[in-house]
Amino acid sequence: MNCAALASGLIEAELFGVAAGAIPGTAEARIGRFEQAQGGTIFLDEIAEIPATSQARLLRLLQEREVTRLGGARPISLNVRVISATQSDLEQAVAEARFRPDLYWRLNVIHIPVPPLRKRPEDVLFLARRFAAEQAALLGRPVLGISAAAEARLLQMAFPGNVRELRNLIERAVALAAGPRIQEYDLLLDDPQGAAPVPEDTSPNLKEQVEGTERAAILRALEDTDGAIQLAADMLGVSRKTLWEKMRRYAIVRDEAGDPRA
Repeated sequence: MNCAALASGLIEAELFGVAAGAIPGTAEARIGRFEQAQGGTIFLDEIAEIPATSQARLLRLLQEREVTRLGGARPISLNVRVISATQSDLEQAVAEARFRPDLYWRLNVIHIPVPPLRKRPEDVLFLARRFAAEQAALLGRPVLGISAAAEARLLQMAFPGNVRELRNLIERAVALAAGPRIQEYDLLLDDPQGAAPVPEDTSPNLKEQVEGTERAAILRALEDTDGAIQLAADMLGVSRKTLWEKMRRYAIVRDEAGDPRA
C-alpha cells in the first residue's frame, strides 16, 4: 500500500477498517488492510507520508498486535508481518518532529538500505531489458532488445528519479524505436540539441531516418493531444521547453486551431 497515494482523511479507514454503522448511510463493516493481511505480510510504501494522528494509531497497533476499526470498540488480534519503505530520511523527519521517534524505532527492527540506481549498474541493464520486453509486449511493437551503444549510455546516466525514471525512459524509447533494438538516440529526446546524435561518418540516409522517426513521434503526440504542447510533452516524457526546441528544429508549427502543421 502506498501511503502517499491516499488523502490524510482516508488513510486510517484504509489501514484499520471501519465498523458497521460508523459512517452515516453505511450499514456494512469495512475490512482494513491489516485485517486483509492476517497471517501474511503488509507492505507500507512511503511510510513517512502517514499523518501524525495516524502514526499514533499505527504505533498502538504494532505494540498491541491488534486493530480496532474506526468507530468500533472490539479489538481484533493480528498476526501480520509489517514491511515499510520510504525515499525520505526518517531520522531527519524525526529530528524535525514530522515522524514519531517511538514509531521509528518500532519499525526499525531490521534496516535494509537500498542504494540509488546509479550505484547499482548491474541492476540498470537488468531492469532496462525487462521494462523493454514488457512495454514492447504491451504496445505490440517488434522491439527485441537494446543495442550495445544504448546500454552503454544507460550506464552513464545518473537516474535521480531511480527506477521510475528508468522505466519511463525505456517505455518512451520502445515507443520511438524504429528498428528491432532500442538505439542510443532513442534515449536522448530530452537533449534540446538533438536526441538523435549520429557519428560524423554515418550516412545521411540513416541520419534522416533517425530524425524522421523523432519528428513523426512529435507530430503523433501533438495530433493525439489536439496540439496541446504541455500534454504532448508529458506524453513524450520531455519538458515543454524541450518540445518547443524540437518543434523549431523540425519546422513543426501550429495553425490557429492548435493543430500541428509541418
